[in-house]
Amino acid sequence: MTLDTLTGDFFAVHQGKLLTVEAVNGQLTLEVMSVEETPLSAGPNSKRTPFRVLLRGPDSPDLQDGCYTFRANEDEDWRLDGIYINRIIAPTHSDGQGAFYQIVFS
Repeated sequence: MTLDTLTGDFFAVHQGKLLTVEAVNGQLTLEVMSVEETPLSAGPNSKRTPFRVLLRGPDSPDLQDGCYTFRANEDEDWRLDGIYINRIIAPTHSDGQGAFYQIVFS
């Protein structure tokens, strides 16, 4: 699996589940909160429908914006290298608990 072939469906099946982020200082577990397709942000030569993944983790430690490796926490055997993640403010529909992040695929 490569980053350019990923679709929102790949992450949608993980909604409500945990993913592990491998960082320099160790690992952090994040919950997949939602997956939202954003078709209006597609360019003229887009090969997929753009989408974003909303994740939630603990308040501390937190992740700095940057590229990380993600892997599944369950019986699945996959990892994704070079995923750019950035911290965002808590969405209005959330309880505000924890740190929120997003991954955007265009």
